[in-house]
Amino acid sequence: MVDINRYLAEKKDLVDRALQKYFPPDHPFFSVMHYSLETGKRIRPILTLASFEALGGKNLEDIMPVACGLELIHTYSLIHDDLPAMDNDDFRRGKPTAHKQFGEALAILSGDGLYAYAFELFSLGSNLIEERYRVIQTVSEAVGPKGIVYGQVLDMEDHSTADPKTLRKIHYNKTAKFICAPIKCGAIMARAPAKTIKVLERAGIYLGVLFQYTDDILDVVGDKERLGKTPGKDKSAGKLTAPLVYGLPGARYRARRYAELAKALFTSLGDKFNIFNSITDFVLNRSY
Repeated sequence: MVDINRYLAEKKDLVDRALQKYFPPDHPFFSVMHYSLETGKRIRPILTLASFEALGGKNLEDIMPVACGLELIHTYSLIHDDLPAMDNDDFRRGKPTAHKQFGEALAILSGDGLYAYAFELFSLGSNLIEERYRVIQTVSEAVGPKGIVYGQVLDMEDHSTADPKTLRKIHYNKTAKFICAPIKCGAIMARAPAKTIKVLERAGIYLGVLFQYTDDILDVVGDKERLGKTPGKDKSAGKLTAPLVYGLPGARYRARRYAELAKALFTSLGDKFNIFNSITDFVLNRSY
């Protein structure tokens, strides 16, 4: 049986060491970008590595720039989400948010820099050119106006009624697509068959919705020091969340159901995907 905490720690260490290569300490603006990047769970790059390895990928030099690029984009999204014009948060990843540390202008620019730099990383390497193109296409769709950006637009709207349909649309675009994309990117770089990628896409969406459910739940019951961010923000900001729509017991029930759906699909792909069942259980039961 996989020791999931040890697995996640080992993969996180690999990703952290790889990220250091891309951020020269003698460049002042790279230091600003790295401030928001230097801590984090690294879930998205770990999903990328896990998918790549489960499908027979061997060369970390092929996949690591993709994994790191995905973490850069995730961090950019957090920087911009925390801005006063968006979620207006002062605390992220256990320390002051970028705009509190550097001011709004530098925070915005550091997010812009991380976003653009990610696509430079996706393009690194002289092999697997078609696969790198598909990665860029996949990520662009997941994080642009068809994904994260649209999800954030929906999230910021005034929600006068607790509408389950709108909640699903927010979860799907704001979070699920960008949990799914790393799994798909790992599979693409491993040159997986199209039908395998299709199954992984469905499983990744379920895992992504689960991730947002647990995020919504932790905003209600989580501890600030453990979370590394301020709990209770969703309610005070009038956000549409799973506990608001279904109540805390209903949200927890639905989270378990999404975990079951994801694990059924991962299991259908064989024992090599058992690691994803362990990751799914970790997400379901996480406290941060």
